[in-house]
Amino acid sequence: MRLIIISPSNDIPNEPEVVCRILQQSSATVHLRKPGRSDRQIADYLEQVPAAFHRRIMVHDHPELLVQFDLKGIHFSEKERKRYLPGLRQLRLAMPGCRLSSAFHRIADIPEPDGLFDYILLSPVFDSISKQNYRAAFEHADLKRFLSRTDHTVFALGGLDAQRAVTAASLGFRGIAVLGAVWGASSPEKAAGQLSAVCRGIETRLVHEIHGH
Repeated sequence: MRLIIISPSNDIPNEPEVVCRILQQSSATVHLRKPGRSDRQIADYLEQVPAAFHRRIMVHDHPELLVQFDLKGIHFSEKERKRYLPGLRQLRLAMPGCRLSSAFHRIADIPEPDGLFDYILLSPVFDSISKQNYRAAFEHADLKRFLSRTDHTVFALGGLDAQRAVTAASLGFRGIAVLGAVWGASSPEKAAGQLSAVCRGIETRLVHEIHGH
């Protein structure tokens, strides 16, 4: 069970330092999401994070930064995916080591797997922790049916915490993406470490179940 931690859209004090501690104390990938920021502003943020951590950071919607930083990859929001779609295949060919991901809000909108995206985020799976009145949009039976037959690697987003991570795994999600459960905690790095341990525990249990131990 893999873990993604999405940055808050608005900066918190000393946020790059907190991100460094999160990466030190967890196995998470960090999604750097700052709506409305320029390439230069995102670059300024990344320059405050040691280069050794850049390969664990996915930046939202700024593919131009791949030239400047050795990032894990780029995540495309629904809007930006449609805008960049004609160039995504060229990006995949030009930078085969770069990970690409995208977000979907309806199962019907998810295309058949074609190798373009390494993983996708589906939301909102549960009632949001960080957004008021952002309610779960799926029936669990529908999710289980879809996840049992798709070849996509799908992460659950929306209202995820340690307890719901277990539920997400039982539905067939390959990972979780969290925001409120980390950034709403008194110690984001401690919360990230605890969630990382939960995800490792789920993964270990699933491996044992698969091998019949």
